[in-house]
Amino acid sequence: MRWIDGVWLFFALVLGMGVSTGAIADWRLDNTQSSVNYSTVKNGSVIEYNQFRNIGGSITKAGEVSVTIDLTSVDTRIPIRDERMKKELFVTEKYPLTTLSANVDPVMLSNMTAGKTQAIEVVFSLELHGMKQELKAQMQVTGLENGGLLVSTIWPVNIGAEQFGLEKGVEALREIAKLNSILLSVPVNVNMVFVK
Repeated sequence: MRWIDGVWLFFALVLGMGVSTGAIADWRLDNTQSSVNYSTVKNGSVIEYNQFRNIGGSITKAGEVSVTIDLTSVDTRIPIRDERMKKELFVTEKYPLTTLSANVDPVMLSNMTAGKTQAIEVVFSLELHGMKQELKAQMQVTGLENGGLLVSTIWPVNIGAEQFGLEKGVEALREIAKLNSILLSVPVNVNMVFVK
């Protein structure tokens, strides 16, 4: 699958979440107010911040959470590095998307009035680069006006390259950039707004 096909698939999924599943999705992720970012460390001490510009998702009244990240939307603030990330690390021609799914307490969701905040631990399934792993995250859910939800990480979620078979991609990036090292683990933070 070419990366452009992956982009169209991503937007089809997002539109599907907002339209065709409208009857079952009680909250829809607002991409314009949401962010998924991570930091990398090269040469032992140089920290760089990156993000994904296109994400979609939904939460049902039953507490079923689904989030899709368009890996072709990676933004490192350096275009040539974005292209290298897509080609060498994420291999977006084959794996354009990553998906996350979880279940949260539906009673807690129904009680989230505007201004109320609840800390929760979430066990979620992450599918990346053709591999699926279960991970844990410490999250905070805050009720918003008009029935919306703000879902944020309390602590970053550490994702290891070896968990998803990404070590060769990291090594390829290190060689291309002529670096001494790139850490194989990255902390990921999310700040997601779901609208009713």
